Amino acid sequence: MDLREAFRPKMWNVQVEWPMYAMFGVALVIFAVGMWRHLAIWRQGKADNERLGDWARRAGLLVKELIFQNRVRGSVLSAWFHSFIYYSFGLLALTTTVVALDYDLGMSLFHGWFYVVLKLGSQLGGLLILVGIGIAALRRLVTRPPTLDKAAGDLWALAILAGLVLTGFLLGGLRIAAIGDRWAFLSPISWGLATLLNWIPAQTTTRLHAFLWWLHAALAMSWIAAIPYTKFFHFLALPSNVFFRKLGPRGALQRIDVEAAMSADDFDESSLALGVGRARDFTWKQRLDFDACVSCGRCEEACPAFLAGEPFSPKRFVHAGRDALRSMAGREAGSLEEEGSDAFVGTAIEEDFVWYCRTCSECVEVCPAAIDHVDSMIEVRRNELMMQGRVPPTGSRALKLLESQGNPFDKRQLRAQWVKEMGFPVVPRGGEVEVLYWIGCLTTFDPTKQHIARDVVKLLEAAGISYGVLGSDENCCGDPARLLGDERLFQQVAKDQAAAIQTRSFRTLLVSCPHCLNVLGNEYPQFGATFRVKHHSEFLQELLAEGRLRTGQAPAEKLVYHDPCYLGRYQKCYDPPRRLLEAIPGPRLAEMADSRERSLCCGGGGGHYWMDLKVEGAERVGSMRVDQAEAAGAQAIVTACPYCHQMLNDGLKARNLDKEIRIVDIASHLAQSIGS
Repeated sequence: MDLREAFRPKMWNVQVEWPMYAMFGVALVIFAVGMWRHLAIWRQGKADNERLGDWARRAGLLVKELIFQNRVRGSVLSAWFHSFIYYSFGLLALTTTVVALDYDLGMSLFHGWFYVVLKLGSQLGGLLILVGIGIAALRRLVTRPPTLDKAAGDLWALAILAGLVLTGFLLGGLRIAAIGDRWAFLSPISWGLATLLNWIPAQTTTRLHAFLWWLHAALAMSWIAAIPYTKFFHFLALPSNVFFRKLGPRGALQRIDVEAAMSADDFDESSLALGVGRARDFTWKQRLDFDACVSCGRCEEACPAFLAGEPFSPKRFVHAGRDALRSMAGREAGSLEEEGSDAFVGTAIEEDFVWYCRTCSECVEVCPAAIDHVDSMIEVRRNELMMQGRVPPTGSRALKLLESQGNPFDKRQLRAQWVKEMGFPVVPRGGEVEVLYWIGCLTTFDPTKQHIARDVVKLLEAAGISYGVLGSDENCCGDPARLLGDERLFQQVAKDQAAAIQTRSFRTLLVSCPHCLNVLGNEYPQFGATFRVKHHSEFLQELLAEGRLRTGQAPAEKLVYHDPCYLGRYQKCYDPPRRLLEAIPGPRLAEMADSRERSLCCGGGGGHYWMDLKVEGAERVGSMRVDQAEAAGAQAIVTACPYCHQMLNDGLKARNLDKEIRIVDIASHLAQSIGS
């Protein structure tokens, strides 16, 4: 038997064809109407020019994701059933396309070895689709994860896919039973069904085949028509969202120049709109984000605020945006303006909703649809603070201090006084050093964190590095204003500090705070200030690797390293801190349950170092992280962020573990080993 001759008859037992083409036409019209509704909502969004450009890179990322599905496969069980359905459905679609090309355009593709591969692949693919559908249905009907939406439409979508596959298998079985097929072994499932259907009279088999053929065609056309109206839409929206994803640094937010806008000749205060105050303020990309959501719940499974029991959910934020836009699209724009009914905060979400976000970006990290939850929530915060004048009181106090004293903690003169007491060399304007050390506000003003700066300086001196600090010229980098939504204050601070830094010559701008690292490295370039910024964990590890620092023996204790959100997920700096710790003989390094990309936030991000939004019955995020350290058997938690240092220390005290587990910054840990 020569497999090069393998084939099967096409359109067997189909007496009339025009109804199929008519159904296809109707399906396309229904599909087009639904797509137009989505496109109309997107097109009404504000501009987002950052997403337009670098097309080759975007195309490469899209192809990579379509092939490997890396974002979708972030969850083990979901990865399995989605992969079964995704890859198999693609193979079935290819087979159907080849048959259509053969029949409608007279091509001769579906025969020989190509037929063998597609036929066997389609049979296996159909089986895997059914397995995947079974797993998906099991999750929705039996295990029911609390973060997974139980929409009836999901089951209906699964039923359509299952119906397509089952009718396809049955059609093959009925055809084989009716007329035989020397290549039946290439369709093992349909061949098996044929053996079970042999008892049916030939005439009945033919009639049943004809009925199932039209049922199969109707299901296929229903699937096409339903795409824009059901969860099937993510087949189109998700790849589109991946294509238009943010290519720049995760921590770099888009912004308009507030000072320039307010000083323009045609400035009209009544028309000034900063951030997102109404549904219509969302950009076209944010609207695409909302449509791309598949309601999988992964963001909730990762969100520290949600896990702590606070009234917050990244998924609910996305759903609120999507529902508000759809509601807006169904009403007249004029009535919206008169009634103010499209106000996003207070209508779609509660007034305090966005303030619970820690901006830890774990929702963005795990989202299979590449949704930028944090960026959109910061836009809502900007409008709340700058346009509505609403911000939690404790956050407002920090911003007032930042504006009046140059930092959110204390009087500005205390910084220069402390630097002088420490004997840190101050680099004058026009001066030059190898390393300009940006100490950071928390390390400067909190006596319990000042040892971090002392230890960093001790290590720089041990390595023979020329260094200095800004002294009284160093103020806050602006991160609190950025995260709390005060864009005017942030831009003012950023411009002033960028100018101060640029008056010094240096090779590396060294920072001890990941928040400063993100702002100075990723935000300041928007103000024409591009520096080589490094966190002390990475810089010190490089000094060790170069032999400029040598470690001594440290106590034999069990350590866990806590990945700060703004060093890990925002900067992708995971390995250097671990390599540094592993280079110190004595201690044993263990990992907590959530580490690296999945590291649980300390709870201090998003301005929560200053804001204390207490919720009755909610857990402290820092305490949850301490629980993971205790479960790992840690005797010490190594941090690389002064804010994490504080929040985890509070968590230890809340759990009465501060006598059993200590908190140590990675620079201090290294300095102690060198001094031993």
